[in-house]
Amino acid sequence: MSPRTFSLPSFVSSLLAWALVSPVPAAEPPAPITTVAEASALWPTLTTDDRPVQIEGVVTGTMPNGAFRLHDGNLGIYVSRSEAGQKLTPGDRVRVAGTLRPGGFSPWILPHVLTPLGRGVFPDPQPASYSLLASGVADNQWLEIEGVVRAVDVSTARDFVILDLGMSGGNLRVLVNYSAHPEFSTLVDAEVRMRGLAAVNVNKHGHVVEPTFRVPSFTEITVIRPAPAGAFDSPRVPVAGMMRPIPGVWQRHRVRIGGVVTRRISETMFFLRDGQLGLKVETKQPVAVRPGDVIETAGFPTMEEGLAVLQHAEVRQTGAQATPAPARPTLASLLEGTHNSDLVSLQARLVDWAVSGTKVTLIFEADNQLFKGLLNHTSSHRPPLPEKNSLVNVTGVAVVSELEDTWFYQPRSFLLLLADIADLQVVRAPPWWTRERLWRALTITCLVLLAAAGWVWALRRQVERKRAVIEQQARHAAALEERSRIARDLHDTLEQGLTGLSLQMKAMETELDSSPHPVRSRLQQARQMLRQSRALAHNAIRELRSEATASRHEGLAEGLRRVADSWNQSGALQVEIRIAGTPRSLAPRLENHLLGIGTEAMTNAVKHGRADAILVELDFRSAEVALRIKDNGSGFDPQQQLEKVSGCFGLLGMRERAREVGGQIRILSEPGRGTEIFVAAPFGLGPELAARA
Repeated sequence: MSPRTFSLPSFVSSLLAWALVSPVPAAEPPAPITTVAEASALWPTLTTDDRPVQIEGVVTGTMPNGAFRLHDGNLGIYVSRSEAGQKLTPGDRVRVAGTLRPGGFSPWILPHVLTPLGRGVFPDPQPASYSLLASGVADNQWLEIEGVVRAVDVSTARDFVILDLGMSGGNLRVLVNYSAHPEFSTLVDAEVRMRGLAAVNVNKHGHVVEPTFRVPSFTEITVIRPAPAGAFDSPRVPVAGMMRPIPGVWQRHRVRIGGVVTRRISETMFFLRDGQLGLKVETKQPVAVRPGDVIETAGFPTMEEGLAVLQHAEVRQTGAQATPAPARPTLASLLEGTHNSDLVSLQARLVDWAVSGTKVTLIFEADNQLFKGLLNHTSSHRPPLPEKNSLVNVTGVAVVSELEDTWFYQPRSFLLLLADIADLQVVRAPPWWTRERLWRALTITCLVLLAAAGWVWALRRQVERKRAVIEQQARHAAALEERSRIARDLHDTLEQGLTGLSLQMKAMETELDSSPHPVRSRLQQARQMLRQSRALAHNAIRELRSEATASRHEGLAEGLRRVADSWNQSGALQVEIRIAGTPRSLAPRLENHLLGIGTEAMTNAVKHGRADAILVELDFRSAEVALRIKDNGSGFDPQQQLEKVSGCFGLLGMRERAREVGGQIRILSEPGRGTEIFVAAPFGLGPELAARA
């Protein structure tokens, strides 16, 4: 018999075939939860919504939407709303089949099937205190509490009657399912015992914000001690003694207090003064009281953050008097809480304010201590508040706003409640230079400086461009002036020499045949005149090439004599020089221009006027020097502007020279009657001309 061979592929195929054919046993569903205690124990570890629930119990409380509380005899649980739940009433026995949900604060049941089991019996309630309810551990449990009813209201939807129950440890809101109970008001100030369900209001983090209590009906409320017949039947007590304990009484009953109204803050809140103490009063209904009204009020005393308050008060007026004057305490006494809830007035600096709707928050400073003020205004516009940093007298009700974290009563800060804008009286307006205005002025100054800097920068660029243009124009003007001066100098020097030379040549041409001996003499004179002209031209060129013009060594009179001698030696005409007054030294520039005018006038008389006699008069006067050149030539008409039509620049040069020295020139001439040129110039050239001299 041959041995069997083992094949891995065939084994795997057989195993897979067995696995596919063989049935897999199904997982058994979890057993349903049958008690609330089991659900509460499972709730901290509950992670899914597939835990079935099947619990029997008694309905202890219902809600209009069909949700209810179920009690299994030991504990209670919340069952969410359903259509079948809207038919249940407190006391019904029911079986709930559904799913357990973790919830945000405690477990609850999502119902699938509700099976009515008839009427049941309420479980025995457990006594509870305010601290137990506030802790939240008794949520949904059937409890019994005691307290004093402070107020009764009916909800807007008329599905609940809301009771404000004063308990030892705090005030509790109680919701009673609505019924036509005719004696709601008789419960106020009554001492009661009630059975119901503990409930809590929680925030988004699951923290208890407020404990509440739900009562199925008024049949679960028992009056232990009825309320007095009237609100004002209780004995009157002073503000100082309203919070003192009464032996054997642990609940706070209603008390009656009298006083004078100091401030009305709203329709349901005002402050009164009893002797030297103030008190805050809150009413449920609007009351028409005014400062100065003498009233009695009955309400429930309580403490709110160190402030005594009379809540749910009823008010009756017993008289009227003048508006109470505000107390004027020191800042230290206000910080001690001595004037808590009293009308006070003090002087302070208004540091800041902010408006939000109808609310105005003010910040004051007195003795390096900041405190707030609150003002409610009814107008649609912002009230006319004083300027910030004003010194004001502020009047309002002082209320302690913060307490020190110590084991004894120690206020840290306070605020003032203002009735209207008239409670702010300006004592002294703020200085004009406030911090805000200073910063604004600095900002504007910086902007102006920046703008000025930009303007200066742009102006400097424009000035640089203008200066470049002016420098170019000045260089052009200087060049033109220099060219004019060169033209005048060349005209005065070369023209005189060339004119004399021309006259000598013409005389030699006339005398060459008749008498040759004088010709030699005239050639020598012509050669002398050429040497003089060359020397003058050389001097002019040297002055142009040098940085500074050399000063002349001859005066005006000597220069005129030199020119006259040159013409007299030529034999062409006779020049006479006359000098009047006391000769004096003149400015080189003045001498140069007057000599040029005289030279040009004599040259023009020979060249154009064909004169044979010239009279030159030089007069040194007290404040000016005058030069007159008169000839017997042919003359001309000055109106025809000879210098333009003939191409002769003599007259133009003389006018320019007279203008250069600040003088006046006068040209008198008629055809056939000779020419007279008169020029007068002051000895002082003036600052501008002297700087150029």
